[in-house]
Amino acid sequence: MEKETLDSFLAMQGVMGVALLSRSGRPYFYRSFQELDSRQQQALTEGLFQVLETMPAGFDYFDFQFAEQRVFVYPLGPEWVLLVAVNDELVMPAYSLAVKRLRSDLQRDTQKGLATLRLFARQGETPPAQNSGQKPTQAAASAAGPHIEMDTFVQSLNRLCQITTGYLGKAVIVNYWKAARQEVVEEQGADAEWLNQFEIERSAQIRYNGPLKELDESHQKVLRDWVLAFFHRCEAVIHDFRNLIKSAELRL
Repeated sequence: MEKETLDSFLAMQGVMGVALLSRSGRPYFYRSFQELDSRQQQALTEGLFQVLETMPAGFDYFDFQFAEQRVFVYPLGPEWVLLVAVNDELVMPAYSLAVKRLRSDLQRDTQKGLATLRLFARQGETPPAQNSGQKPTQAAASAAGPHIEMDTFVQSLNRLCQITTGYLGKAVIVNYWKAARQEVVEEQGADAEWLNQFEIERSAQIRYNGPLKELDESHQKVLRDWVLAFFHRCEAVIHDFRNLIKSAELRL
């Protein structure tokens, strides 16, 4: 896991902290998790691994309320577990895409991810970007990240549409998706014009008619911006919209 990947993830709205827990090694806590004292951290680690022993093989994740935060628990294999603490400002669709990338990075090279988180935890703050001759934004954009299948993302969009329709109606959310797309295209220009390859039907179903099969990080960023712009429109009408989505158990 590159420093830019973790930095970008921690900058997301609603993300409060992360931790990597080990069955046999030292756990590492960052940001909101660092507010816990050593006994609380140890109790949290021991309690979670006891719970994990009762979980069926192959489950994806679970979450629980801890203090004033919601904590997501993601197994990374038999040895390591990723924790993410969030608050009520979290935008679930955008978060789901980002945490999928983070998990993939960690599973591909857990030791490198551990070294990155260890560095963050020791410094107590995000380290400055290394001077590699590129601007920070360029360095982050060039960092190789895992791809996400387009079909997976489209399924997530349509799940979101299905839930949202119950609150705002098909005609409204169709207009919101189109307006949100136009906003992103106008702001980002040619980098986002490929969003017009998505067909937003009157039935509130979204289809992708372009050639992309997988989404790299640059594509994922454009899509996250589109989803966030859609959410902002929904929240202008329903102020607790995110809580309604959470209560519907939206899992992307």
